[in-house]
Amino acid sequence: MRRGFAAILLATAVAAAHAQALRFEDVAAEAGIAFRFDSGSRGRHDLPEIMGGGLALFDADGDGLLDVYLCNGGPVAAGAGGDDPPCRLYRNLGGLRFEDRTATAAAPGPGYAMGAAAGDFDGDGRVDLFVSGWRGQRLYRNLGGCRFADVTDAAGLGSKGWTTGAAWADLDGDGDLDLYVAAYVDYDADSAPYCAAPDGRRDFCAPEDFEAQPHRLYRNDGGVFTDVAGEAGLPRRRERGLGVLIADFDGDRRPDVYVANDGGRCWLLANRGGMRFEDVAEEAGAARDGRGRALAGMGVAFADLDGDGLPDLAVTNFHRRSTVAFRAVDGLGGFQDDSERLGLAGATREVLGFGIVAADFDADGRVDLLQADGHVLDRARLGVPFAMPPILLRGRDGGFDDASRGAGPWFARPALGRGLAVGDVDDDGRLDVAAAALDAPFALLHNRTDAGPAIRVDLVDRRGLPAIGARVRARIGGRTIAQDLIGGGSYLSSSPPRLIFGLGAATAIDVLEVSWPWGALETWRDLRPGEPALVVEGSAPPRPPDEPAAAGARPGPEAARISARRP
Repeated sequence: MRRGFAAILLATAVAAAHAQALRFEDVAAEAGIAFRFDSGSRGRHDLPEIMGGGLALFDADGDGLLDVYLCNGGPVAAGAGGDDPPCRLYRNLGGLRFEDRTATAAAPGPGYAMGAAAGDFDGDGRVDLFVSGWRGQRLYRNLGGCRFADVTDAAGLGSKGWTTGAAWADLDGDGDLDLYVAAYVDYDADSAPYCAAPDGRRDFCAPEDFEAQPHRLYRNDGGVFTDVAGEAGLPRRRERGLGVLIADFDGDRRPDVYVANDGGRCWLLANRGGMRFEDVAEEAGAARDGRGRALAGMGVAFADLDGDGLPDLAVTNFHRRSTVAFRAVDGLGGFQDDSERLGLAGATREVLGFGIVAADFDADGRVDLLQADGHVLDRARLGVPFAMPPILLRGRDGGFDDASRGAGPWFARPALGRGLAVGDVDDDGRLDVAAAALDAPFALLHNRTDAGPAIRVDLVDRRGLPAIGARVRARIGGRTIAQDLIGGGSYLSSSPPRLIFGLGAATAIDVLEVSWPWGALETWRDLRPGEPALVVEGSAPPRPPDEPAAAGARPGPEAARISARRP
């Protein structure tokens, strides 16, 4: 009887917490961040001006606070370098106050920047920055104190071409971070064709009007990079890549790569070891939507969308096609399109999605989704919306509800939304959001939700680097909550590598299981709120031999592979 009454009280408390509205306030102006993306439009609807808007939330100066790096465009007709306005770096001073450190940071970005990926490529404890772009790419080594040095050429990354999404991870298990960089199309603004809307007026061209460019897979050898895409087994057929996400999709403790391609098959590159990959997206059910249609893949998120203890995929898509939810069916890399049942199809069908982040904004133990939206065709005069409002989806058991109304004034403002990143900017235990748009000021969304307690977890491997690709299962109050430490994600944007577990009505994480990339399965117990928990590979106490693994945990590399069957 007592146990049943306690369960009722717990359920009542969780329901009461879930009834609280998600609330955000755009505090960018008050915080000192005054930024608006410079599209460089010359009135000819050049394709790059509609595709940028990436950003990075990362600790640029090592003080424990998240700083903001914002990619910028520039005159479309400009040559490489010179005339392009710089990307901007804003240093977090604490207390939701920022200062512009662009002039001294020396990280202006390439000509017409697209996206950013933060990662410590040289293992010196400082977070470095890779910036993709239409007219090239740049690698900036962090010197400390919000100062950077351009090491692009010395590091072997001086390649040209239109690069987009990027992500860091140790893809070959040799102890340093490698780099995956997606590429888009071969676009020359001076020779681009005239593309028109149905009424004959000039409009943006489709990506299919241009030749796709080869993606890059850079192996890190002591801080010098070699593009090994050819021998690594990347698909021979080129696709127009945008969103990139690295995680362990099949549970074999090797980081895999998912690429959201625009107008073609998405890729799921299963890591076979030795820097060899195999595209298994078709067999795994994650290449196309459930009706067999190719996606206009923009942004991507990886999280347990339905609360079954297995991480799922969400990929943003074209107007009237809806964001696609690929639900994991076996924990071994098999997926099926479950967008309708989970509520994503109905909520997102009338927008064109770009950036997407998955996070537990109210700390109730369920993942929420926030999506930035905006069209790529300028046809508002024909009844097709151009600017579009963002969408906030609140997680419930088995799906999502649209929580945009009442979440704050920012959610009622249509824009050409693009990059999103998520992190605790003011260190209050609640997750905030950085949001970029092409025709509106940058937004810093301070989380004002009346959230419950949460536990912050930093996963660090034996070398002291974030363990990108780690699979984590937490037992909290009788539930198993799954989170994975990912590289990349969203759209052209980079979020900090920290996991935050909402406790709901519970008081602690009872058991935390970590499946380390290239390593073993380890267990920690009784983690409680407070300072971020530093979980270091190899430091866990032994697990009792009779204790079972958490739901979703899988055996080591030789016992698990991505399923070769379609669900």
